[in-house]
Amino acid sequence: MPVPEAIADAVSAQKNGSVIAPAGYGKTETIADIVASTTGRCLLLTHTLAGVDALRLRLKSKGIKPERYHLDTIAAWALRYASSFPKTSGLPPITTPRGNQWPAVYQAAHQLLASGSVDVVIRASYSMVLVDEYQDCTISQHEIAKALSRTVPVIVFGDPLQGIFDFGAETIVNWTNNVLPTFPQIDELKTPWRWKKKGNDALAEWLRVTRDDLQSGKAVDLQTVPSCVRVHHVKNQALVRKLEAKACNAVSPSPTNRLVIVGTKGSENQRAAVAKRVRAQNVETIECKGLQAACLKIETLTGLPRLRYFVKLLSKCIVGVRPTPFLRRIEEIHNGKRITKPLSIAEAAALRVITDDHLEPLTILIDEFRKAGQAFRGELIFALKNSLVSRSLSEYPTLLDCAWHVQERRRHAGRRHGYKIVTSTLLVKGLEYENSVVFLSNPMTKEDVYVALTRASLRIEIVTEHIAFQPS
Repeated sequence: MPVPEAIADAVSAQKNGSVIAPAGYGKTETIADIVASTTGRCLLLTHTLAGVDALRLRLKSKGIKPERYHLDTIAAWALRYASSFPKTSGLPPITTPRGNQWPAVYQAAHQLLASGSVDVVIRASYSMVLVDEYQDCTISQHEIAKALSRTVPVIVFGDPLQGIFDFGAETIVNWTNNVLPTFPQIDELKTPWRWKKKGNDALAEWLRVTRDDLQSGKAVDLQTVPSCVRVHHVKNQALVRKLEAKACNAVSPSPTNRLVIVGTKGSENQRAAVAKRVRAQNVETIECKGLQAACLKIETLTGLPRLRYFVKLLSKCIVGVRPTPFLRRIEEIHNGKRITKPLSIAEAAALRVITDDHLEPLTILIDEFRKAGQAFRGELIFALKNSLVSRSLSEYPTLLDCAWHVQERRRHAGRRHGYKIVTSTLLVKGLEYENSVVFLSNPMTKEDVYVALTRASLRIEIVTEHIAFQPS
């Protein structure tokens, strides 16, 4: 598709500016088309490695050669430049920054750019900068973009109605107060390509009206919905689980008919419980508090307490694990009870956990219980097993350190989700599925509601007790 005229004019005039990009309106395509239409080399920045992968695939699909652009996360680009000029940037030696160290990286990158000492390098390297998902920028990242815009033209793409991230002490940009004064609005994308390509104009129009209502502070009207949106009204709390099952089993998932179930963004355990009930895969955060807690607990415990904790943990991740009878039999055997049938592989490994401080028996238990049941927290189990293997090889000093490195490798390698998943608005933003189930209940912000409702291209099932849902 051609670059919208107003954006093409801004690119030709080498203007700084911003583009409002509603969900599903062709933002990634527009960015790729801008790169294809320019003669210089573009710097493309976004927030996540998933975002980098999405842009790279789109650029590749259009036959755009890699030498025409440099694509990176804001974090990685800032670290590379700040660490390349440590005296000017003032960046302390950091090999692999962790969460609380990134503000120092951004400050150093801004100091370097503001000094003017790399202006020649920037101009020689890039003809233009395009920044994706700008509503998720922190103020410190915004300062980097501002500094770049004084050297080369910068166009930022984002949507205030998709600003759902919270970085704690780091303040997120305010579109009106922070973004527009530096990057005046050039245009707003107008065509709902996600639904237009599926011939689903009815859903596109309902979501457009819903977007307008959310922006103006109105409730979402759940009485006048198109036929591709089905609302399951919870009139009796005793029927919640029945309606949940009905909504989550309304389609038969396949590679071309995927289902995403959008639950609360606040609790991993609540989403995991839903995944268990509806036989779906739970999507874990990269930080995965459950993994961190497990690693700390496993290294603290030994013997029988370690075994009890570990088997109960697996029962919370794999359907079919029955911890009580399994542990009762292992304890009886450990205490000298005569057995009449040979030990299973899992039982032999469990006995080793009691008498042996090595971690290998724990990985055997994971394998055996996965064979016997269905893992609904497969990502957690996979990461935990790899962390145990890494610690067994003494790759890092603690199991928690091993888990951090395992998750970092996963983050860089990318993630492949199943055909039926449970996730949160934070983890699903930017992704597209054919079908979705959305639980509308407070506390949910208007941004959470909009992100949740715009994931599906074909059909939405909504479970709620409201006739008109008013975000908190």
